[in-house]
Amino acid sequence: MEEKNLFDYHSLQEVAENFSLTELFTLAKQKNLDEWLESNFYTTESQQLITALDDKVSDAELKLIICKIFNLDFETLSADELDEISRCVAKNQRHELFFDKRNDGKKAAFVETQSELVRELQNGAEVLYLYGGEFRIPHNLHGKTYIGRNNAVIDFTDDGDIDFDERDIIFEGLQIFIHHPVTLRVEKSKNVKILNGSRTALESRPTLQEIFSILRGRNPFESAENFSQRVEEMRGVAVGTALLKDENYFYDAATFEFAPKWNFEYVAILKGYVNGKDFYVKLSPEDAQRLYINERKLQIFADFAYIDGKLTILNLYFETETLGRIFIENILRALKGKQFDADEKFSSGSGILALGYGLELITNYED
Repeated sequence: MEEKNLFDYHSLQEVAENFSLTELFTLAKQKNLDEWLESNFYTTESQQLITALDDKVSDAELKLIICKIFNLDFETLSADELDEISRCVAKNQRHELFFDKRNDGKKAAFVETQSELVRELQNGAEVLYLYGGEFRIPHNLHGKTYIGRNNAVIDFTDDGDIDFDERDIIFEGLQIFIHHPVTLRVEKSKNVKILNGSRTALESRPTLQEIFSILRGRNPFESAENFSQRVEEMRGVAVGTALLKDENYFYDAATFEFAPKWNFEYVAILKGYVNGKDFYVKLSPEDAQRLYINERKLQIFADFAYIDGKLTILNLYFETETLGRIFIENILRALKGKQFDADEKFSSGSGILALGYGLELITNYED
């Protein structure tokens, strides 16, 4: 078969009839498509494509631009291409809905993931719109403004105080989750809520030495009764965190699912407790919405127990400012998808979540 030559055609319609989206995407990446557009007097379209390539847009965004330029019929697209582009369209709609054009001439960017945030910072963006997710920000890049949309969360893991005002780092409409008892100066910022992930459920919290002593188990010179008593005093221990996602609320079951991220030192004890289970809390739609808006990221607390000669978890719960103590429940994944009675804890049709152990790698500018 004779190889097709893009430059044998001279109209958008001819190209659309003879080249697939995949072929046009490849030609765009090779910088042939913008050259063809320019040589056939589609100057505006050529510049649009060049700008997209210079800005290093995602593959889905580039395909969407090509579809618009060549007015491609959706029937010519594969199911995978349609799914990819539909997600891109949804993102662009969110972009238009939440992107504030008044940025005083500063370069702005709209991001939904940590990798997008890193890329845009590397490209020199000064105003960053953070949509929906959880983000880490670099503290050594001064003069940045971070604006939250759809309850975005900043995860702050440093163990020292930081004066963001002095660094001209501004936050707007964001929740900041701190892991240590630190002070953040954010007087120049607006509508910022600090979520304290360093607090304990009880004032008389166990020391780290006491926690590790319990984790090592009963010593040879200690009776089972004395060890059990020591374990019973281990209440309100912070063992992990949970980030609530609105798509994981199931209205009919009044159930908020989440995937915990466990503190690494407790994995040995938690391993048996979490194996094969998904975690959730039962909340009315009104309470779930209040919690999501006010405290989207939460600390998980545990009460330990010594049962049948084994150190185990007695309870898991959230201590919230919004709703007080909320006990966390779990269900075996093997049971999911079955139909339960109305008074059971779960209804059928809820999705399965993968459990992690808090070992998340996130790009860090200061490394």
